[in-house]
Amino acid sequence: MKKNYLFLNYYRGIVLLLFLPLLLGDINNVWAISNSYLKNERQGMDNTIGKDSLGAYYTGVYPNLFKEYLGISQQQTDEKIEQIWEHFFVKDATKVYFESDDNTAYIYDTGNRDVRTEGMSYGMMICVQLDKRVEFDKLWRWAKKNMLYTSGKWAGYFAWQCDIDGRKIGREPSCAPDGEVYFITSLFFASHRWGDEGSSNYGREAQEILKNIMSKDGTNGVFNMFNPDSKLITFVPSGDMWKITDPSYNLPAFFELWAAWTDTNKDFWQQTPDAARCLLARASHQKTGLFPDYSTFEGKPYQPEWKKDYDARRYQFDAIRCAMNVGMDYYWFGKDAEKQTIMMTRLLKFFKYDNFLHGQFNWDGSRVSGNYSEGMAGANAVGAFALKDDNLKREYLQHLWDVAIPTGTYRYYNGMVYMLSMLHVTGNFRIFKP
Repeated sequence: MKKNYLFLNYYRGIVLLLFLPLLLGDINNVWAISNSYLKNERQGMDNTIGKDSLGAYYTGVYPNLFKEYLGISQQQTDEKIEQIWEHFFVKDATKVYFESDDNTAYIYDTGNRDVRTEGMSYGMMICVQLDKRVEFDKLWRWAKKNMLYTSGKWAGYFAWQCDIDGRKIGREPSCAPDGEVYFITSLFFASHRWGDEGSSNYGREAQEILKNIMSKDGTNGVFNMFNPDSKLITFVPSGDMWKITDPSYNLPAFFELWAAWTDTNKDFWQQTPDAARCLLARASHQKTGLFPDYSTFEGKPYQPEWKKDYDARRYQFDAIRCAMNVGMDYYWFGKDAEKQTIMMTRLLKFFKYDNFLHGQFNWDGSRVSGNYSEGMAGANAVGAFALKDDNLKREYLQHLWDVAIPTGTYRYYNGMVYMLSMLHVTGNFRIFKP
């Protein structure tokens, strides 16, 4: 409806401006005014996401960048996506998708040897995008059965970490909000793609989670998932962790959809996309473009006292997803296009300057370590949607096309980010509307 409304108002404006001078008796101004209007409108479109285009939310157009910039055929990209699906969901030697005896399934973190809401929700998003309803339903049944808290202070949230037998790890594991974000959005898409008839009413369940994550008042130390003042998603809605964020949890494109489709707290949700965009812009270093793993609500890198395993002020693991979040928001909505182009140009030039060698950095680009991963290759290629430099864009797309599909012990996280990114870049990560 928004697409139709946008263009209806566009042409109403043209008609009004054409006939207004006639009513005023000044025929000579008709074409001057109308041409000026059209010029300004086209300039507005150009400023949105690129030449002669609006965001995919409005147009329904999802470009295959491999085809557009590298000349790779649609058949080749389709075969590549099928190969990746077989790799992670079918082949015994490389898959991370495993089925249980009770008609459920889970995504296995092969490095940490557990099951996480992050992976479960990523798996569901992949399945709905590729029209894999059977696998989607099995994953969702496993998550509801084993991860969803149905009582107690965490009721309505999902335990972020479980064993493969479904037992929650730890006495009472908290949630990791990125899981809920992908759960909600994938359920909305499932509702709109497949309908709500069957074993699950996807739309109702999406609405329930969306309501539940904003139903806490701090009792027993559990809060709403989003901070009411900053309008930002929190790192964990409990204790001091409620006072910081993880930049990679900020997904303005998803929050735009929630604001459009929610049955509850609509005024609040309408404020969250721009808050997330602002956070991502602030968290991106002004020279390197790098993001920290954790940050304050002002976007400054942050290291919690309780975190002893690594320095979360650095660009390390979570932070690689920020480029994917920015790129997705750019080509879906284009509401912060100018800033996003600047951010991604800085970031992607930085990695090129580093010769695509390293994977971890201080925020300012110093103290390099680790390797440039397949997940980074994917997320950065999605970030390349925002580039105006076509040569740099081609370089990132070629790098992603050439990189091997992740294998080995740590194939889970790199692999899931890589696969989501491949869906974006091939035009297979789509918004399914009501």
